[in-house]
Amino acid sequence: MTLPQLIEEGLSLVRTDPQHDLRLGFRCRLMAAIDGIPPRETGGNGRAKRVNIAKASVELVLPLWRTLLPNDTTPFHAFDIANALLLGSVSPAHAENEVGSLWSHCDDLAFQYDDDQAVIIVGYGAVQVVREALSERHFGCENVPDDGTDRDISPYDHDSFFCAAVAYSGGPTWDTSSSAQKRLEFWTWWLTSLLPSAALA
Repeated sequence: MTLPQLIEEGLSLVRTDPQHDLRLGFRCRLMAAIDGIPPRETGGNGRAKRVNIAKASVELVLPLWRTLLPNDTTPFHAFDIANALLLGSVSPAHAENEVGSLWSHCDDLAFQYDDDQAVIIVGYGAVQVVREALSERHFGCENVPDDGTDRDISPYDHDSFFCAAVAYSGGPTWDTSSSAQKRLEFWTWWLTSLLPSAALA
């Protein structure tokens, strides 16, 4: 199935899902297609494209982070590490250490800002951009069925796209205070605007 066909399928799934969620199982299939697209068709390798998509997803919700934590540079440091990994100017071991430190920092923030979890997840999403740069394939997809959801996996395996959608909609699908309409807006933007441009960059 081609990328445009997958995007159309994703739009249909999001529109018909009761929570307007783009389920993990489908995202895994989509990222596998990104990884499998020949470089001559897209101008680069799958890992770099996944990092572009992950970074752009988080950048959409960065204003939320800046408002709450204007002096905290965690997302930008994570982006720098991911870029350095792609350029080969830092080692995977160094990047893994940075992931651990940044994740622990976000854990501390989550404890401190208990009422702002949907904002703190922006930081986690940025950390996962580094994990995307570390991964040969999109992580968190092992043995995930097509109808698998983000609730079925460890929080450590939630990808940047999920984190950005949570921040944008005010919570995950299982949080009744989150907005299904905002989730629809996010995934529609992600599928129709971000994905085609980032995948072809």
